[in-house]
Amino acid sequence: MDAKITKKRLGHQLSYDWIKIAGCCILAVVLLLLVFTTIGTRPTSGQTFDFYTLYDVRYMGTLGSLEKLKNRGALSYDIQKLNTYEVTRSGYEDMILTTRFSAGEGDVIISSDVGDRYAEDGSGTLTELSGLKEFLVGYYGNCYWLGTDGQPLRNEETGQVTLSNYFADCAAYLDRFFPGAGYEEKVSAGQVLDEEAALAIGLDEEAAERSFRSRQEGDKRFKSEEQKAQGIEDEKTRLTSLRAAFVKVWNSVQTGGAIRVNDLSFVYDVNGDGKIAEDGSERYDLSFAFDISGLQDITELVAYDAAGSRAGLSLCVLTNGSYSEEDLRYEPFTLLAYLVEEYNGEGGWTKYNAPAEEEA
Repeated sequence: MDAKITKKRLGHQLSYDWIKIAGCCILAVVLLLLVFTTIGTRPTSGQTFDFYTLYDVRYMGTLGSLEKLKNRGALSYDIQKLNTYEVTRSGYEDMILTTRFSAGEGDVIISSDVGDRYAEDGSGTLTELSGLKEFLVGYYGNCYWLGTDGQPLRNEETGQVTLSNYFADCAAYLDRFFPGAGYEEKVSAGQVLDEEAALAIGLDEEAAERSFRSRQEGDKRFKSEEQKAQGIEDEKTRLTSLRAAFVKVWNSVQTGGAIRVNDLSFVYDVNGDGKIAEDGSERYDLSFAFDISGLQDITELVAYDAAGSRAGLSLCVLTNGSYSEEDLRYEPFTLLAYLVEEYNGEGGWTKYNAPAEEEA
């Protein structure tokens, strides 16, 4: 029998069997992906940190690698993935934000409170909003409430709580691991914390270990006892670092330090009918953003427009990514502490370096 392989015979064979060959290749790829997905640990929403810039805010440098941020204490050992996104005015920004938020993405977003325009009739009515205001009008429900009185946001008519207070929530969380500290009680009363006394409270190491073992059960990063022991030590570091950052941020917003809360109060003709609704539906009182424009070197990282201004730069903490994971909801506090230490030079925590645009 003539079994010699010729170009003609090979062509006939491929013409009949190419679908089978392609199918086998695709199946092999799918199986490999399945194997890697199964043996690997997929980060949860809380373990993925998403850092956004919005509209006219631009990256002037880089945030750096996840490993760098972990080494500098900006993020904890439990964050496994870092994403940075620029949401620009492309005409699709609302679709992009809505899609990402609906998918449970987003931890912090930086925008600027610059660019307001007012009605020419002298009424003081805003006709065009800054990027920050525009974002909050549409998406404040995706942000944490930052009332500096430590109280939740309540419905003015019914008195019912509509949003919890991010500071008070974090204080209550820390009270679970630092017995007798009373952080929540002091924060809910709007009190400045005595830093020395606040940081002197010892960590309940057993509570930290219980929390770690419960949260990381089944995590493939911690199979051996040696890995678990290291993880427990990392958990203790995470809690003490969070406590230190929280105390500094809270005291800063209370005393007008380097980090402040950007309290916004304005009326805006949302429906464009030329007048402000008398029922108060077009009035906004929004405390959902940290003012980071006082960090004198922040433009090494981000700036408002290509000119490199830091005017109005504000950071909103988003509820999307980690809302259901209590232990990872408060990573933005250590990120804020990192930004102060990295970008406020000798000013440290106490100095708010007003941008030139504010001083003028």
